[in-house]
Amino acid sequence: MIANKLKLNPSKTEFIIFSSKHAKVSNNMLLHIGEACVAPSEQICNLGVIFDRHMTMVPQVRKICSSAMVCVKYLGKIRPYLSDCSAKSVAHALITSKIDNCNSLLAGLPSSTLRPIQRVLNITARIVSRSPKFTHVTPLLKSLHWLPIESRIQFKVLLILYKSLNGYTPYIKELVHPHISRAGLRSASKQLLMVPRTRVGYGDRSFAAFAANAYNHLPREVRDSQTVDCFKCRLKTYLFLFI
Repeated sequence: MIANKLKLNPSKTEFIIFSSKHAKVSNNMLLHIGEACVAPSEQICNLGVIFDRHMTMVPQVRKICSSAMVCVKYLGKIRPYLSDCSAKSVAHALITSKIDNCNSLLAGLPSSTLRPIQRVLNITARIVSRSPKFTHVTPLLKSLHWLPIESRIQFKVLLILYKSLNGYTPYIKELVHPHISRAGLRSASKQLLMVPRTRVGYGDRSFAAFAANAYNHLPREVRDSQTVDCFKCRLKTYLFLFI
């Protein structure tokens, strides 16, 4: 920090101890910085994303829903004055952009945690399509060409992985490794990725495990896409098959 002419501000310094809910980790540890004594926080905000000590990401989900719902209410008020194309553009600019921002960090979360975000997306779809409150939302999402929240997260993770494998983000490529099969096995020619073994559910949510597992389940046609745009198009078409 001295070499970069930076100075630590004790009054604005926070730290957090990440642990499992079942782990016996003391949260009474104190961090001494100069004359200041900093206690661990229950949650911290880094680059606009809220992390809690057990990595449940519930505070971040609440933040997304709270921010997006404000825009949903305003969209509902002005919807009668907008064309279908304009309403969809406004929804993308103000609502789905908030839902998609850093959503790769929500990968592997249970459906119950992601359900509030899906509810916001459903309400938005009904407003944009001018559908009644209790209209079945799946046909609406298909007509708008919007993926459900879990598929949107998977789409983002796989897009990041594809870019890293093709040299766009080489620093992320270090997290994944090719699967090495014994000669003669059919899997040797599939160009799959190695899925690391994990002991707890937290490990399954890591980029190395979640991304590699999702990538290995993609059809060869999707994985062999030559350009980013082609990969995005084929991946979205593939994910729509499971809606």
